[in-house]
Amino acid sequence: MSCPPDPRPFYKSLAPLLVWQALPRPADWGAIFGRRAPLTLEIGVGNGEFMARESTAHPERDHVGIEMRWSSIMRSLRNLEKAQSRNVRLVLDDAKTVLERLFAPRTLERAFVLFPCPWRKHQHERLRLFHHDFCELLNSRLVDGGEVLLVTDWTPYFEWTLAQLPGTGFAIEQRLTDPAFDTKYERKWRALGRTRFHEVRMRKQEHREVPVLEDHPVNPAHFKDCDLERLVLDDTLGGVTDGVLADVLGGVLGGVTITFKELVRDRVRQLVMIRTAIVEEPLTQMIWITVARDAKDGSWWVVPARGCQMIPTAGVQQALDHVAAAARATVTAPA
Repeated sequence: MSCPPDPRPFYKSLAPLLVWQALPRPADWGAIFGRRAPLTLEIGVGNGEFMARESTAHPERDHVGIEMRWSSIMRSLRNLEKAQSRNVRLVLDDAKTVLERLFAPRTLERAFVLFPCPWRKHQHERLRLFHHDFCELLNSRLVDGGEVLLVTDWTPYFEWTLAQLPGTGFAIEQRLTDPAFDTKYERKWRALGRTRFHEVRMRKQEHREVPVLEDHPVNPAHFKDCDLERLVLDDTLGGVTDGVLADVLGGVLGGVTITFKELVRDRVRQLVMIRTAIVEEPLTQMIWITVARDAKDGSWWVVPARGCQMIPTAGVQQALDHVAAAARATVTAPA
């Protein structure tokens, strides 16, 4: 007889996790932590072991961790709770997206990037973290004299990173170093016999001005008439049929790729919901767009569905505009 699944979550508390899309731009870190303290960032927290040790060793500082994978966030939440770390907040998203929006210039005292994914294949090089523009962004968010510590096991990634750094305002120190951080990947490489790693210290010497990226105003569409039964999204951005996944490539509008994945039609409630993928490198969002009738006056709205934790961007507006155009086209214009 099999045992029932453990109803307890993998983590003990969600308290350190920020729903950052709801935060002001930039974030008020003093309000978030309840004090004004030097701010440390870790990009790619992994299982959170290093951050747990760093935050408990330095209670006078506040610590922010950015991670793209929910599984890593869960492990980090568990390890932070074990360490009783109360001066840590976690953000689930891409580092560039978060740094552009949540951190004002001259905010961070230091940043750690330990064993980032090197994206070894040439065709994946664009996904690497330390591109020149990202280095300038990181420079902007550091206080004058602030420091970034990068550690990697892979020599080609180390050399590629060094090639990105000229002109980004950093003074560079590089060396081979012994294992010192006891992270998951460091232990993995040590088990394979590696005992020396590449360390790059980047100290901010000149400021690079990169303003906080403001949210794009997202305006819902409002119009008088619509015939939901005739709603079809054209092939420019990917066709949609009622309730069927559209296995198509999205169209590209001004560097934005939009793919309509699924349409759900509710004839009783007079609404349609469209699952939409919006890609604006490095940001990918999956949202639902609603076409719904106003119960008060019978007019129609095209809006992001309630509860979407989306980032307002130009791509979101483009998707709304395209759906609105398709909805308006369902009614024959008067002669």
